Amino acid sequence: MTESPKVSVILTTRDRPEFLRVALRAYAEQTYAHRELIVVDDGDNFPVDPGVVAAVGGRIVRVETGTPIGTKLNHGLQFATGELCQKMDDDDWYAPIYLQTFVQMMLDSWQVACRPTVGFVTPFLFFNVATWEIRMSADGNVPGATLFFRHQDWRDSPFRNLPGDEDLWFYQDQLRHGAVPLAIKDPDIFLAVRHRGSRRNRGHTWVNQWNNISLEDFLLERPLYKHPEEILPAWAIDFYRELREEILASGAETDAFRESSTANTGADEI
Repeated sequence: MTESPKVSVILTTRDRPEFLRVALRAYAEQTYAHRELIVVDDGDNFPVDPGVVAAVGGRIVRVETGTPIGTKLNHGLQFATGELCQKMDDDDWYAPIYLQTFVQMMLDSWQVACRPTVGFVTPFLFFNVATWEIRMSADGNVPGATLFFRHQDWRDSPFRNLPGDEDLWFYQDQLRHGAVPLAIKDPDIFLAVRHRGSRRNRGHTWVNQWNNISLEDFLLERPLYKHPEEILPAWAIDFYRELREEILASGAETDAFRESSTANTGADEI
């Protein structure tokens, strides 16, 4: 492993043009220089413009519409040339120091013992755009959108060709093959963005938590964290405020606001 290993970022997307702009800018603003971006798109209504991806130094890989996300990840990883790999979701937010933090933490862990490793942020943060709240997950929860691993370890045990929970099975398969978990305890570097009600972008694939409880209902039981303005840059705040206005206009989050207000009175997880 080199002192500054190359990181291949695999970003899967489908019909989320507005969120993709945020994801591409988040990638472009990463402080870690030795990286590459591979965007795997199966969009039907809004196929990704290759020029938009090329503008941030990435490449686009097209697959058939409806391709399972696990298959998309494996397809993109076939083109990866980095020693390390980052799974990136198209509708979440990654801080500029995200990749730098992961690379350094993984290299530091290998000073003790160099072995297969899967990195992830825990605990992590949920940002509900409609309620304009950030809440903390339970410690030990593993968000699939933050999985970080060696390219060779993926070759030995790739993603399952599933339309959902591919990150859960990948994580478990890696551990069964001898990988050790590496928890990155820096929650401010990643936000799992909840955007139910947006009309311009495809909805969530992660809808329910355990026991078939909606994730939005589950989040009401989690503690509040910082205000969005304390974590996000100004350009992201502007984007999410505009998105919030769209969601409120759709009326999709009326119940969520009522429940959130009640809960606060007196008061990708694996």
